[in-house]
Formats: sequence, structure tokens, C-alpha cells
Amino acid sequence: MAARTPSVSALLFAVLASAACGSTWPQVLDPTDIVTLREGTPHIRRVADLGSPHIGKAGPLAPASDGQICVGEQLLIEGSGFGKQPTVLLGGRPAEVRWRTSGGGLIVQVPTGGPTGAQPLVVEAAGKRAEATVTVHRLAVVLDGQRGLLHTLRIAGGGGQSPTVEAYGKPLVVAGARGLAVSSDGAAAYVLLHSGDREQVAIVDLTAAAGPSVRELRPLRHRASAIVGAASAPTVAIVGENELTLWDVSEANRPISWPVAALPTEAHGATMFALHPNGTLLAAGFAAQNEVALIDVRPSRTEVVPKEAARTMVLPLARQPLLHSVRFSSDGELLWALSGEGLLGTAQQTTQLVAVTVSDKEPGGIKRSLQLGKPLEIKDAGSPLWLSVARSQPIASGATIRTVPERSLVVFATAPRTEGNRPQPGSLFRVGAGGALKTVITGPQMFPSVDLSPDAGLAVAAEQNISGPLTVTVADTEIKTTASLTLGTATATTEKAPIAIVVQP
Repeated sequence: MAARTPSVSALLFAVLASAACGSTWPQVLDPTDIVTLREGTPHIRRVADLGSPHIGKAGPLAPASDGQICVGEQLLIEGSGFGKQPTVLLGGRPAEVRWRTSGGGLIVQVPTGGPTGAQPLVVEAAGKRAEATVTVHRLAVVLDGQRGLLHTLRIAGGGGQSPTVEAYGKPLVVAGARGLAVSSDGAAAYVLLHSGDREQVAIVDLTAAAGPSVRELRPLRHRASAIVGAASAPTVAIVGENELTLWDVSEANRPISWPVAALPTEAHGATMFALHPNGTLLAAGFAAQNEVALIDVRPSRTEVVPKEAARTMVLPLARQPLLHSVRFSSDGELLWALSGEGLLGTAQQTTQLVAVTVSDKEPGGIKRSLQLGKPLEIKDAGSPLWLSVARSQPIASGATIRTVPERSLVVFATAPRTEGNRPQPGSLFRVGAGGALKTVITGPQMFPSVDLSPDAGLAVAAEQNISGPLTVTVADTEIKTTASLTLGTATATTEKAPIAIVVQP
């Protein structure tokens, strides 16, 4: 069908496509057989979700289809006239053709960064096109370390649509959880687990039929305290006090591990980490010294040899530990640093947000320079809790906080304070144009974790009172409309039981 499908027909198409998932599956073609495919007028007959099957060679296709299409999932597009080199767009974003199937079908992966809901799926070939409509979902993964559970939620809204949030699949038991990361394609989540005298990582397939499931428990060869993922590259870093393991997650549910690497002595004592969007730099934050360092973790052909590339003090005048969180901007040109007194502090030090400019590496080497921007002081706010940066590319880059683009790319949470003459509520802030602050959510509750949708239109925040249940609130960052979902029962908070939220890219 070369013309756009009418809305009623589109809905009927989606129903029929989902129902067709139970039929027989085509064979995966060997790449050398693509030359035998014929050109013609493209026509889409069926679209089916596949989960994330491992396709290493030609042969039978073994999907896990449930009729739900999520970010990062593989899709089968069957029809005719797709030719040898078709172009596929989903929600206006290119979807790479990974494999071809018998009869000329296509296997693509749902691209990241696109909108959700009913979206056009377009196949172009030989100057002609076919179009259908499919429904795309975006998931938020919530680590509730207090109860040892991993929840998956389906979120939607923003851009004029009211936010929504609902449970997706069943919670997974993740006892001893210490950290959470998601692959850059959104197909898998990784939970760092502490068990006895060693650590392991639970590899969670977010595209599995009937909801996410644990694909594998991968033991580590060293102690670890943090796990971080790159926003734009298939890289995950698992960091310990003295050692690091780097994973290649090009196939998100089947990570390939580089050999364990020793961290340079300059990185010892770091308490917070972030991975550069391209996966080549590890930012290490040192709370005691209020310093940040960049560690080059670019792999060679056979190993990873981490080396310090840059270092600077974020708070050169401070005489007490204040640094709390570090995050890279989506283009990697800035390192955002959030600082302030902890929950037990005396509120004498103002919470601050600083943008640190990261230079290009020197020719033929790894060294870089770091330049502090003008601090943004949040005078009427509590202790810093969480910092999050959107994955979308900024409209314009800049060296200081005053050049933040109009579209908010940074949000951070602060805790409520009850002592003193001016008690402050818990707040979730967004950074607007020129460094102006706008409050997204405020109240007596804590916000122990928050993440953003790719376009920063939605903030997904964990909310919890001192001994209340864990609630997840999805808020439109522009018009402040919200939707909430309560998870679990009341429980006391503890530092050793992390709460983390990561939204699919």
C-alpha cells in the first residue's frame, strides 16, 4: 500500500498484525541471498514483535512475541516489493535493517529516542513507499532495593498529552541489588547484585514476552559498587574500588566482557561514577575532596587499560565534602555536578549545580582539560538527592550554566528540610533557559531517584516519605501535570537499599 493508511484501517491492521503472531515464522536469509530478491512496489502484509532473539546466522526464526512493541525490540515486517536495499522509518526515525527473511521480509529494531503511541511504520524502496501504523511503548525500570524488587512500568504522555503510568509485567526478585543500568538500545537492564562475598549482574530482557524476565545471572571476578551505562554506545562499566569490568552490549541480552582491568591509583576512593555517551570516558567523583576525574577506558584490540585523562576541583573553596552526583550531557561536552550538604548537614552550604566543560583530547594522546562554569545556587532548597540529564542532543552547547538551551535537559531532586526558620519541601527542579529554575514537583516527600524521557518532556520520579510506600510519579516538565502509581507497602528507608529509575532511551 503506497498511500497512507486511513485511521480506522490502521487500527484494524494493528489488531490483525497482533493476531497473526501465532502463525508460522519465516526463515532468516543468508546475506548472500539478498541479491536474489526482486524490486517492486512495497506492500506491508504483517508486522510482528519478536522480542530479542539471538540471530547469528541464517536459519529458523525463534521469536518471543506477545503483540506488544517496546523500544529496543526487534520487529518482523512481511510483505512484498521491499527490494534489496529498503529504508525503514518508525515514528520518523530510521530503523536499521538487521536481517532479511524468506519471501523478502525485514527484521529491524525499534529505534530509540522516538515518540510512543500509534506511530507510522514506513518502508521505502525504489522511490515508492508502503505505510502502516503500529503502537510503540516506552518502559521505565524501577529498582526498589528496600524490598529487593525490580518493577517495570509503561509510561506515556508529554507534548500536550496527559502523562500515564501503569505496571508492565510482574516484579522481579533482585535481592541484594546495589545498582541499575539500561543498554543504549533499551533492550536490556542490568542489576548489580551483592551476594555473600561476591557480586553478580542480573541481565534482564526488557523485550521478553509477557513482561521482562531475567535472562542470565553473570558472576563478576571482582568486588563492585556501581554499574553505569553509556547513553549512545553499547557499553556498560561495572566499577569497584580498584578494578573495572567493561561490557560490550551490542547484543544487549548477550553481553561480551573485556578482561578485568585495574583502575589507576588516581581513581581509588571515588564514590560516584558516570559514563560518557560514547563509552570511552568514565567520570569519577570524589566526595571527600570535591573533585572529579576523567578516566580513559577506551578498549584496545585485546584489553582495557584505564588511565587518568583529566582532573579538577568542582568546589575549590569548600572545606567539607559536598560533591553529590555527576552526569554527562548527551553530547559529552559537559559534565554536570550537583553538590550540597547531606541530609544530616546543618544547611549552611547552598546546594549548587555546576557545568564543567570537557575539552577534546589532545592530538595523539588522552589528556583533556576541564573548565568550571558559573555555579547555579539553589538557595531555598534542601539536600541534593539525584541528578538526571536527558539523552536528546542539546539545542546549543555552551561553557556555562547561563547557556542552557530553552528545552530543559537537566533535572535534579532535593530533600525536604524541617529545621531552621525556613523549612524547605522536597523538590524536583528543571533547569530552564539562562539557568532559570522551574519547580516540577514539590511536597513533603523524598525524591530518591528521577530520570527523563529522551526529549525531556517527561520526568519519572520515585517518591517516598520517611516510612511510606514507594510511589512513581510521571510529570510533564512543561505543564506540570502528573500521574502516579504506588508500588509495594510502607517500609523504612535505608542507605544500603538503593532506589533507582532508568527510562528506556
